[in-house]
Amino acid sequence: MATSDLSNRYIPSPIYPRMLGYSISLGMHVSNAVLLANTFKGEVLEDADVRRFTEDQFKFLTVWNAYMQMFYCALGLSCDILTLTKETKDSLLLKTLKKIRDPLFSSVVFPMSLAVFIVFWTVFSYERSLILPPSVDKTLGWSANHILHTAIVPVVLWEIVFRPRRDPGSHVPNLVLMYSYVAAYLVVLVTSYITTGAWVYPILNLLDGTIYLYLLLGAPVILLQAFYYLQWYLTDLIWGHREDMKNKVD
Repeated sequence: MATSDLSNRYIPSPIYPRMLGYSISLGMHVSNAVLLANTFKGEVLEDADVRRFTEDQFKFLTVWNAYMQMFYCALGLSCDILTLTKETKDSLLLKTLKKIRDPLFSSVVFPMSLAVFIVFWTVFSYERSLILPPSVDKTLGWSANHILHTAIVPVVLWEIVFRPRRDPGSHVPNLVLMYSYVAAYLVVLVTSYITTGAWVYPILNLLDGTIYLYLLLGAPVILLQAFYYLQWYLTDLIWGHREDMKNKVD
């Protein structure tokens, strides 16, 4: 078959598999959040580690990331529904939501999801008590743990595969947003340490007072930079040669 024939063939819009991904991801995260909320009660709270984990849950980057993925999937699903609706496909609301969606995914959702996955499982594989005490398994079961720390990667990769994006030209605004998000989390982390005298992560308590504490806090920042640029490499790998797709619904 001639090359021209191939280029003229109809290529289905990625919007429908993308919407499917948003729906599944939302259902997964919401059901997991409800399940966990119902386990953080009763006799299990008599365990000091479980009680501390419950009280500090919103100080964990994992939880920040899970809620950010939920928000992003709801945002993306809303954009796609509005795009498919004749009355709203050219609306100011849709244009505004898209302006939020693009930098949010590029700067926060993608790099943070990969960082949470890599850092958590690296430390967990070395010595799980340094990041997730075994007693916490009473509330955070196997499936809940993998939803929070493993399934987050397929969620963002699905987005890369099914949403064509253009390189922003200048990455500075995205990087500023990414590091602003990191700074906001570090403020929460350090403030918690100042007020309670302990870090929310056991590994930080172990390294407190040594140079390794600062190295550990700085390592994810370097990872985030690498993951940020990785997404554009993957996007170009998948979509770079598909100029016809860049004009499709996104």
